[in-house]
Amino acid sequence: AKRKLGYYAMPMLWRDDIIGWVNISRGVGGLDAEAGFWKAKPKERSFQIEFEAEIERFRAFLRFPEFK
Repeated sequence: AKRKLGYYAMPMLWRDDIIGWVNISRGVGGLDAEAGFWKAKPKERSFQIEFEAEIERFRAFLRFPEFK
């Protein structure tokens, strides 16, 4: 009842700051990655590229076919 971020919430780091978290869960077609932010989501394109690359590395590590 006290859990707010899920069982597998991982901190999200960007540059030298913790900006939020990511919850990973098993979905119908693979895994779902849901991000939450304590601060505003970074607007730089480099953030989106790195976020997607990290999700892909996590998917490959777990050997799941796809993320949503």
